[in-house]
Amino acid sequence: MPQIMPSIATFHAKIESFCEVRLAPVLGKQDYNNLSSYMLGLTMRRALPPLHAGRLNWREIGATCQLSEEGLKVAKREARHGFEALMRWINGPKKPKQAIKPVAVVAAKPFTLRPAQPLRRPLEKPAANGNTIAKPAAQPLRRVAGGKSY
Repeated sequence: MPQIMPSIATFHAKIESFCEVRLAPVLGKQDYNNLSSYMLGLTMRRALPPLHAGRLNWREIGATCQLSEEGLKVAKREARHGFEALMRWINGPKKPKQAIKPVAVVAAKPFTLRPAQPLRRPLEKPAANGNTIAKPAAQPLRRVAGGKSY
């Protein structure tokens, strides 16, 4: 018998306990032995169960395991979960995930509000030749009769 890798041995044990707990009480002895050995064989070979259009091909599974009509009906209902777990395990990641190194976090300065600055107009520089016309200074708003200011 080939050496079993730890992940295969672990999953093999899970499928074995699944068959004992879920399939043994509801299937006949012959159907149970055939189906459980078929599932364990798929686990050992890391092979997918027969599929048709992305779903389990129960006709082929029933013919391969020589299940009775009643056994096939029960297997469709109960063994489906074991076959789906087997497909997830086989299609899952092949190599272990690498540990993600934490990224050094640099503390940012806390955001503080500053008082508003008054708006300032830039000063106009006089021309180099001195022939500039001085702009009149802005006059304050005056109140006009009627209460409106312009």
